[in-house]
Amino acid sequence: MMVNRALKKLLPEFPEMTVAEVDIVSHPVRAWQNGIRMIPALVAGKKTLSGVYLGSSRIREFLQDCRREAASAA
Repeated sequence: MMVNRALKKLLPEFPEMTVAEVDIVSHPVRAWQNGIRMIPALVAGKKTLSGVYLGSSRIREFLQDCRREAASAA
């Protein structure tokens, strides 16, 4: 829940990003295929951020890294 709240607050800073929530109980194979081994987790391409506690600052850094990678690939 804390990650969900943090994402909702941070997403206006990253309007180009889309978030899809995947229920790992309903879709365990999809979660495993996406490299999710711990929850909560954020996945963007081949990058994964996971941990027992993901604060807003760690999530913002992850999103900024994703943005930089996308810009350098374009």
